[in-house]
Amino acid sequence: MRQPLEDVAQGVTIFHTRPSRDDILSSFPGPVVVVTGSEDVAPGLETSRKQAKMAQHGRLHVIPECGHYVPMEQPEAINSIIRQVLETA
Repeated sequence: MRQPLEDVAQGVTIFHTRPSRDDILSSFPGPVVVVTGSEDVAPGLETSRKQAKMAQHGRLHVIPECGHYVPMEQPEAINSIIRQVLETA
């Protein structure tokens, strides 16, 4: 809440106008873990599913009863996923 409104607007604009990363997902040889909430509408479950499938070694985790901000809404779920990723690295 301490950020100037202009900075927030600029960040949102840059985020939503960035180039697609689809080519990176399909060519990256390492593991890709996509995490989304079941109630997330942006980018949404279908986009997250497509991104995980596009990756050579992609995995999708859908957090039930959760929206877009998984770390804030379900911190234990995201921490568990992070622990799993680190244990298998």
